Amino acid sequence: MSRTIFLYALLVSLLVAGCSPSAAPELLNTPTAKAPITSKPPALEGSWRIRMSYSGGIMGLSRSIDIASDGKYTVTDEKTNKAIMGELTADILSELTQQVIALNSIPANKIDRAGCADCFSYDLEIQRNGEKFTVQLNDAGMQNSEFESIIANLRGMIDTALK
Repeated sequence: MSRTIFLYALLVSLLVAGCSPSAAPELLNTPTAKAPITSKPPALEGSWRIRMSYSGGIMGLSRSIDIASDGKYTVTDEKTNKAIMGELTADILSELTQQVIALNSIPANKIDRAGCADCFSYDLEIQRNGEKFTVQLNDAGMQNSEFESIIANLRGMIDTALK
């Protein structure tokens, strides 16, 4: 009987610890020959590209969106091997541009990747004129951050396209 209670207590503590809040977003410091990584998103003037992918959760999803400055996008679901191409309306493209312009520099805090057992992980990359900005977050670390609205917007675009 006491062994069963111990196992239940251990299971409950692991579940509670698995969904604890995570640290702030992490700036990825992986150098690349094509584009140096900056600590502030580049201004979206001229030609640019935004890519966001998310993966994880109970279902093990792996989805992404790649948007070019002309509004053309590609949404991919790696689990189902489905890819959809389209073009954003001028209003949606303008809203997305404003969300990126509103982003500030990123604190270099480490993200706790084990902070939530079934959270989604998000990789956001913004490129323009040889500059590259990359940030990685998870559901717990994204809450109340300046990235919450842009990640939600991009994820909504992915989910809508894959319906």
